[in-house]
Amino acid sequence: MHLVDHILVLLLFVVQPVYGVYEARRYTALEKAGRPMDRVGFYRSTALIQWVFLAVLVTAWITLGRSFEDLGFVSPGGPGFWTGATLVVGLIGFLLYAWRAAKRASESEKARQLEGLQEVRKFLPQTARELHNFFGVSITAGIVEEIVYRGFVLWYLMHLMPLWVAVIVASVIFGLGHSYQGISGASRAGLVGLVFGILYVGTGSIWLPIIAHMLLDVFQGGTIYELLRKRSDMMNPRAA
Repeated sequence: MHLVDHILVLLLFVVQPVYGVYEARRYTALEKAGRPMDRVGFYRSTALIQWVFLAVLVTAWITLGRSFEDLGFVSPGGPGFWTGATLVVGLIGFLLYAWRAAKRASESEKARQLEGLQEVRKFLPQTARELHNFFGVSITAGIVEEIVYRGFVLWYLMHLMPLWVAVIVASVIFGLGHSYQGISGASRAGLVGLVFGILYVGTGSIWLPIIAHMLLDVFQGGTIYELLRKRSDMMNPRAA
Protein backbone atom coordinates (compact mmCIF):
# COMPACT_ATOMS: atom_id res chain seq x y z
CA MET A 1 0.00 0.00 0.00
CA HIS A 2 1.03 3.58 -0.65
CA LEU A 3 0.97 6.71 1.52
CA VAL A 4 -1.96 8.06 -0.47
CA ASP A 5 -4.00 5.01 0.56
CA HIS A 6 -3.41 5.77 4.23
CA ILE A 7 -4.33 9.43 3.72
CA LEU A 8 -7.59 8.54 1.98
CA VAL A 9 -8.45 6.05 4.71
CA LEU A 10 -7.69 8.68 7.37
CA LEU A 11 -10.13 11.02 5.65
CA LEU A 12 -12.81 8.33 5.57
CA PHE A 13 -12.24 6.84 9.01
CA VAL A 14 -11.64 10.02 11.03
CA VAL A 15 -12.24 13.29 9.19
CA GLN A 16 -15.56 12.32 7.59
CA PRO A 17 -17.25 11.14 10.84
CA VAL A 18 -16.00 14.19 12.77
CA TYR A 19 -17.19 16.51 10.02
CA GLY A 20 -20.53 14.68 10.01
CA VAL A 21 -21.03 15.33 13.72
CA TYR A 22 -20.11 18.99 13.21
CA GLU A 23 -22.63 19.29 10.36
CA ALA A 24 -25.36 17.63 12.40
CA ARG A 25 -24.86 20.06 15.28
CA ARG A 26 -24.73 23.04 12.93
CA TYR A 27 -27.98 22.12 11.20
CA THR A 28 -29.65 21.38 14.54
CA ALA A 29 -28.64 24.84 15.78
CA LEU A 30 -30.03 26.42 12.62
CA GLU A 31 -33.26 24.48 13.05
CA LYS A 32 -33.64 25.64 16.66
CA ALA A 33 -33.01 29.22 15.53
CA GLY A 34 -35.90 28.93 13.11
CA ARG A 35 -33.75 29.11 9.98
CA PRO A 36 -34.86 26.74 7.22
CA MET A 37 -32.24 24.33 5.93
CA ASP A 38 -30.98 24.77 2.38
CA ARG A 39 -31.45 21.15 1.37
CA VAL A 40 -30.69 21.75 -2.29
CA GLY A 41 -27.37 23.35 -1.37
CA PHE A 42 -26.65 20.47 1.02
CA TYR A 43 -27.36 17.86 -1.67
CA ARG A 44 -25.21 19.64 -4.25
CA SER A 45 -22.26 20.20 -1.92
CA THR A 46 -22.42 16.57 -0.77
CA ALA A 47 -22.37 15.34 -4.37
CA LEU A 48 -19.46 17.64 -5.25
CA ILE A 49 -17.36 16.45 -2.29
CA GLN A 50 -18.01 12.82 -3.21
CA TRP A 51 -17.05 13.27 -6.87
CA VAL A 52 -13.87 15.13 -5.91
CA PHE A 53 -12.89 12.32 -3.53
CA LEU A 54 -13.54 9.72 -6.21
CA ALA A 55 -11.50 11.71 -8.74
CA VAL A 56 -8.55 11.75 -6.33
CA LEU A 57 -8.89 8.01 -5.70
CA VAL A 58 -9.11 7.15 -9.40
CA THR A 59 -6.18 9.41 -10.26
CA ALA A 60 -4.06 7.76 -7.57
CA TRP A 61 -5.16 4.30 -8.74
CA ILE A 62 -4.12 5.00 -12.32
CA THR A 63 -0.88 6.69 -11.31
CA LEU A 64 0.10 3.69 -9.18
CA GLY A 65 -0.66 1.34 -12.08
CA ARG A 66 -3.33 -0.67 -10.29
CA SER A 67 -6.04 -2.74 -11.91
CA PHE A 68 -9.63 -1.56 -11.59
CA GLU A 69 -10.56 -5.19 -11.01
CA ASP A 70 -9.25 -4.64 -7.47
CA LEU A 71 -12.06 -2.10 -7.04
CA GLY A 72 -14.64 -4.65 -8.16
CA PHE A 73 -14.89 -3.75 -11.85
CA VAL A 74 -15.16 -7.25 -13.22
CA SER A 75 -17.60 -8.70 -15.72
CA PRO A 76 -20.76 -9.80 -13.90
CA GLY A 77 -21.87 -13.40 -14.12
CA GLY A 78 -22.05 -16.73 -12.36
CA PRO A 79 -24.52 -18.15 -9.80
CA GLY A 80 -23.60 -15.58 -7.15
CA PHE A 81 -24.31 -12.68 -9.48
CA TRP A 82 -27.67 -14.01 -10.66
CA THR A 83 -28.73 -14.79 -7.10
CA GLY A 84 -27.81 -11.25 -6.12
CA ALA A 85 -29.60 -9.85 -9.18
CA THR A 86 -32.76 -11.71 -8.18
CA LEU A 87 -32.59 -10.24 -4.69
CA VAL A 88 -32.08 -6.73 -6.12
CA VAL A 89 -35.12 -7.13 -8.38
CA GLY A 90 -37.14 -8.17 -5.33
CA LEU A 91 -35.86 -5.11 -3.47
CA ILE A 92 -36.92 -2.85 -6.34
CA GLY A 93 -40.40 -4.35 -6.31
CA PHE A 94 -40.74 -3.75 -2.57
CA LEU A 95 -39.48 -0.16 -2.84
CA LEU A 96 -41.90 0.62 -5.66
CA TYR A 97 -44.74 -0.77 -3.58
CA ALA A 98 -43.69 1.36 -0.59
CA TRP A 99 -43.51 4.48 -2.79
CA ARG A 100 -47.00 3.91 -4.17
CA ALA A 101 -48.35 3.13 -0.70
CA ALA A 102 -46.92 6.40 0.63
CA LYS A 103 -48.85 8.31 -2.04
CA ARG A 104 -52.11 6.77 -0.84
CA ALA A 105 -51.38 6.91 2.90
CA SER A 106 -53.60 8.90 5.23
CA GLU A 107 -52.16 11.68 7.38
CA SER A 108 -52.17 9.43 10.44
CA GLU A 109 -50.37 6.67 8.56
CA LYS A 110 -47.78 9.16 7.33
CA ALA A 111 -47.19 10.43 10.86
CA ARG A 112 -46.71 6.87 12.10
CA GLN A 113 -44.18 6.04 9.37
CA LEU A 114 -42.25 9.24 10.09
CA GLU A 115 -41.86 8.57 13.81
CA GLY A 116 -38.47 6.93 13.41
CA LEU A 117 -37.07 9.64 11.14
CA GLN A 118 -36.93 12.58 13.53
CA GLU A 119 -33.12 12.82 13.55
CA VAL A 120 -32.77 12.76 9.77
CA ARG A 121 -36.00 14.50 8.79
CA LYS A 122 -34.34 17.85 8.18
CA PHE A 123 -32.06 16.28 5.53
CA LEU A 124 -34.89 14.70 3.53
CA PRO A 125 -36.67 16.20 0.47
CA GLN A 126 -39.95 18.00 1.07
CA THR A 127 -40.53 19.82 -2.24
CA ALA A 128 -40.33 18.75 -5.88
CA ARG A 129 -37.15 20.80 -6.40
CA GLU A 130 -35.51 19.20 -3.39
CA LEU A 131 -36.56 15.74 -4.59
CA HIS A 132 -35.01 16.26 -8.02
CA ASN A 133 -31.73 17.28 -6.43
CA PHE A 134 -31.99 14.37 -3.99
CA PHE A 135 -32.20 12.02 -6.98
CA GLY A 136 -28.92 13.50 -8.21
CA VAL A 137 -27.11 12.96 -4.92
CA SER A 138 -28.65 9.45 -4.71
CA ILE A 139 -27.09 8.48 -8.04
CA THR A 140 -23.82 10.03 -6.92
CA ALA A 141 -23.87 8.12 -3.64
CA GLY A 142 -24.65 4.85 -5.38
CA ILE A 143 -21.63 5.20 -7.65
CA VAL A 144 -19.10 6.92 -5.39
CA GLU A 145 -19.83 5.30 -2.04
CA GLU A 146 -19.82 1.78 -3.45
CA ILE A 147 -16.52 2.28 -5.27
CA VAL A 148 -15.03 3.90 -2.16
CA TYR A 149 -16.43 1.83 0.71
CA ARG A 150 -16.96 -1.55 -0.95
CA GLY A 151 -14.17 -1.32 -3.52
CA PHE A 152 -11.33 0.71 -2.02
CA VAL A 153 -11.95 0.32 1.72
CA LEU A 154 -12.41 -3.46 1.47
CA TRP A 155 -9.29 -3.70 -0.69
CA TYR A 156 -7.38 -1.74 1.96
CA LEU A 157 -8.71 -3.66 4.96
CA MET A 158 -8.12 -7.06 3.37
CA HIS A 159 -4.40 -6.31 3.56
CA LEU A 160 -4.80 -6.18 7.35
CA MET A 161 -7.53 -8.66 8.30
CA PRO A 162 -9.67 -11.57 7.05
CA LEU A 163 -12.30 -10.83 4.40
CA TRP A 164 -15.45 -11.03 6.53
CA VAL A 165 -13.91 -9.02 9.32
CA ALA A 166 -13.05 -6.41 6.70
CA VAL A 167 -16.67 -6.42 5.48
CA ILE A 168 -17.93 -5.72 9.00
CA VAL A 169 -15.34 -3.02 9.70
CA ALA A 170 -16.06 -1.34 6.36
CA SER A 171 -19.77 -1.34 7.23
CA VAL A 172 -19.08 0.34 10.57
CA ILE A 173 -16.97 2.98 8.85
CA PHE A 174 -19.74 3.47 6.28
CA GLY A 175 -22.20 4.05 9.12
CA LEU A 176 -19.88 6.53 10.82
CA GLY A 177 -19.63 8.38 7.52
CA HIS A 178 -23.34 9.10 7.91
CA SER A 179 -22.95 10.39 11.46
CA TYR A 180 -24.63 13.67 10.47
CA GLN A 181 -27.88 11.66 10.50
CA GLY A 182 -27.58 10.96 14.21
CA ILE A 183 -27.09 7.66 16.00
CA SER A 184 -30.14 5.93 14.53
CA GLY A 185 -29.39 7.13 11.00
CA ALA A 186 -25.74 6.10 11.21
CA SER A 187 -26.78 2.69 12.58
CA ARG A 188 -29.20 2.14 9.71
CA ALA A 189 -26.52 3.18 7.22
CA GLY A 190 -24.09 0.71 8.79
CA LEU A 191 -26.58 -2.15 8.41
CA VAL A 192 -27.27 -1.18 4.80
CA GLY A 193 -23.52 -1.04 4.21
CA LEU A 194 -23.21 -4.56 5.58
CA VAL A 195 -25.84 -5.79 3.13
CA PHE A 196 -24.06 -4.10 0.24
CA GLY A 197 -20.76 -5.58 1.42
CA ILE A 198 -22.25 -9.08 1.42
CA LEU A 199 -23.74 -8.42 -2.02
CA TYR A 200 -20.34 -7.28 -3.29
CA VAL A 201 -18.46 -10.28 -1.92
CA GLY A 202 -21.19 -12.70 -2.93
CA THR A 203 -21.35 -11.50 -6.54
CA GLY A 204 -17.65 -10.70 -6.91
CA SER A 205 -18.53 -7.48 -8.75
CA ILE A 206 -19.18 -3.87 -7.78
CA TRP A 207 -21.90 -3.42 -10.40
CA LEU A 208 -24.86 -4.83 -8.46
CA PRO A 209 -24.07 -2.92 -5.25
CA ILE A 210 -23.88 0.29 -7.29
CA ILE A 211 -27.25 -0.34 -8.93
CA ALA A 212 -28.87 -1.46 -5.67
CA HIS A 213 -27.51 1.55 -3.78
CA MET A 214 -28.71 4.05 -6.38
CA LEU A 215 -32.19 2.55 -6.59
CA LEU A 216 -32.52 2.22 -2.81
CA ASP A 217 -31.70 5.90 -2.30
CA VAL A 218 -33.88 7.08 -5.21
CA PHE A 219 -36.95 5.08 -4.22
CA GLN A 220 -36.59 5.81 -0.51
CA GLY A 221 -36.21 9.50 -1.35
CA GLY A 222 -39.43 9.37 -3.37
CA THR A 223 -41.26 7.55 -0.61
CA ILE A 224 -40.14 9.95 2.09
CA TYR A 225 -41.02 12.91 -0.12
CA GLU A 226 -44.59 11.62 -0.33
CA LEU A 227 -44.68 11.43 3.46
CA LEU A 228 -43.09 14.83 4.05
CA ARG A 229 -43.95 17.07 1.14
CA LYS A 230 -45.55 20.36 1.94
CA ARG A 231 -49.22 20.94 1.24
CA SER A 232 -48.36 23.76 -1.19
CA ASP A 233 -46.17 21.36 -3.17
CA MET A 234 -49.09 18.92 -3.38
CA MET A 235 -51.20 21.68 -4.87
CA ASN A 236 -48.51 22.50 -7.42
CA PRO A 237 -46.38 19.47 -8.44
CA ARG A 238 -44.14 21.71 -10.55
CA ALA A 239 -43.09 23.81 -7.59
CA ALA A 240 -39.46 24.75 -7.88
